[in-house]
Order: sequence, then C-alpha cells, then structure tokens
Amino acid sequence: MPTYCYKADDAASDCPMCADGFETMQSISETPLTTCPSCEKPLHRIIRVLPQVVPNQRWNTKKILSDGNLKKQGFKKLMKDGSGKYVDVLQD
Repeated sequence: MPTYCYKADDAASDCPMCADGFETMQSISETPLTTCPSCEKPLHRIIRVLPQVVPNQRWNTKKILSDGNLKKQGFKKLMKDGSGKYVDVLQD
C-alpha cells in the first residue's frame, strides 16, 4: 500500500499530529483525508518525489562472476578436471 503525507491547511495549527505533517498508509482506491483525525482541522495531501534507484551499470555479470570477486565473497568455483573430479579453482 502507498504511504501518503498530509499537513494542516492552517500554518498556525497547534495540533502535534498535523502541524508538522504526518504519513499514513492508504489504499489507492481510498478517498484522501480531508480532516485531521486528531483535531478535525482541514488537511491537504503533500506530493513527494521519491528518489529513483538507478542500477550501477559498471557492475555487470562478468564482473560479479569474476574469479577475484567470487573469492572475495567466500564462494568456491568448481570445475571438472581431466579425471572427472571437481576441484576448486579459486583455492590458493
């Protein structure tokens, strides 16, 4: 469910809930609040811009699965040798 922010229409409101603003979780289909649940004064909804998470383009699959990164993260990389057994190629 999305979180909506509300603040009192009256800038001089003395209500501790709506003077500084508050957040509430509401369904998208619910109607917006028009009055403060605590003091019954008029409210308005505040639109906030959320930061966008941009994936780091430098970290690609090759870098994540590189031998050095796998060893640093504590993984083993097993490869089949000529005799049919698996050996850890990252082991010193």
